[in-house]
Amino acid sequence: MKILCIDDDGNCRVAGSRCLTVRCGHETQTAADGPEGLRKAAEFGPDLIILDLRMPGMDGFEVLERLAGDPRTRAIPVVILTGAFLEDAEKARLEENSNFLILEQKPVEFGPLMERVQARLPSFGREPAAGTQDGSFAEA
Repeated sequence: MKILCIDDDGNCRVAGSRCLTVRCGHETQTAADGPEGLRKAAEFGPDLIILDLRMPGMDGFEVLERLAGDPRTRAIPVVILTGAFLEDAEKARLEENSNFLILEQKPVEFGPLMERVQARLPSFGREPAAGTQDGSFAEA
């Protein structure tokens, strides 16, 4: 499966990419910020996006809104990473504007995360993920 990791934290990008590629066998690409992530999402056509919420410039909330507004990317499931506590209004904003599966607190262990993704998206790993349209949300 093809996974795009969008995170301004270089250590998280490297660790995630290594784990997802070597341990889990996925094809991965990374992006250091929102604009690069949006470009790569449209070009790479990932089956899953792992997105950091708190990034300088264009934050993850804006990235989600733009992904949802683009027919090429709106159905891609998104796993949200954050090191911060989210207020109820921020959680509601995520539910309105994204196709996300899991909200994960940093630091993250990518192997167990992918097991949770598989549980939520049973076709992940067997066929291209079509995404869900129900705005489902689960805090991990």
